Amino acid sequence: MAHDPYQRMTSPFLLNDSVVIITGAGGAIGGATAEVLAAAGASVVISDLNLETAQAVADRVTRETGRETLAIRTDVTSESEQQALVDATLAKFGRITALINNVGWGEYTPLWDVSMEYMMKSYLLNTVSAYHLTKLCVPHLRKQENASVTFSGSAVGTTPSPEFISYSNAKAALLHMSKSLAAMSGPEIRCNSIVIGSVDNGEATLKAGYDPEMLRRLSESFVMKRRGTPYDIAYAFQYLLSPAAAWVTGVQLEVNGGGSYKSKMPTND
Repeated sequence: MAHDPYQRMTSPFLLNDSVVIITGAGGAIGGATAEVLAAAGASVVISDLNLETAQAVADRVTRETGRETLAIRTDVTSESEQQALVDATLAKFGRITALINNVGWGEYTPLWDVSMEYMMKSYLLNTVSAYHLTKLCVPHLRKQENASVTFSGSAVGTTPSPEFISYSNAKAALLHMSKSLAAMSGPEIRCNSIVIGSVDNGEATLKAGYDPEMLRRLSESFVMKRRGTPYDIAYAFQYLLSPAAAWVTGVQLEVNGGGSYKSKMPTND
């Protein structure tokens, strides 16, 4: 049977009949990811701590893509609220084919001024919550073809980052955990991470401790001479969830504009 080459090229990236839970989907990256996945054919569950924000994203996605969505408030540090998220997804869509553990937060903290309680709260939010929600979804994911779990990692979890010591430690643990989960979940479920570089998240970036001049210098340091957009990350999520990545598991996909480059032959300039 003859195949149309354009269809052969594009169809592996479609997500028809997929049901995807996205945590932290009220934020810039989560919201952009919901849009991109819905446009590719997925039904998306918009989970966020702020229900009003989640509903606004869900309404926008439905309006722009025509896809049915579900907005739900979830505190991912609560086991009962995680269970409610899974139950609500199954009640509305009947299945779960993919999970994106996108929730994460970190801010500048002086290295030696972090309390044990603060460190543990960061670990609970950024790492433990992702483990537990994945555990709840696994029995349902195993029933689906090309099921996957994807984690939002961070470049601060792969390089020395004393300015963000609690957040960077939690993200480093998350990246290691995703590899361990991948090793034990195949072939039924694929587990991958995106190591996210500096992305323009609007007000969220400023709340983390940056100022506009810092961000300008940061942009200039990258190979691509700009910070990322939420859609740069969203399209990476689409790839990792899609049939095009059916043989991809246990990877840490770096989406960071090439990172920062410094010459190995420094000059006096």
